[in-house]
Amino acid sequence: MSKVETVSLRIFGRDLTLACPPKEKDNLIKAANLLNEELDGINDKNNALIIAGLTLANKLLTSGEGSSKIKDTDFSNLINKIEKSLEK
Repeated sequence: MSKVETVSLRIFGRDLTLACPPKEKDNLIKAANLLNEELDGINDKNNALIIAGLTLANKLLTSGEGSSKIKDTDFSNLINKIEKSLEK
């Protein structure tokens, strides 16, 4: 069984607690900060999470950096975890 750490994050005014491998903890915190920065610049608060997600995904895909890795990565598990946390 692999070791996991619990990470507490605040995204869009909501507190989330996620489990992740220790080596991914710093990147998860950076990703949350990046998402919060993106959310701060969006006026449409009803759709802010969707708009921010699309904006960040578009930036990643168009940057050229890591785009080949993205095509082979399945983010559905992570997306499901985040959606379940946001429903609470």
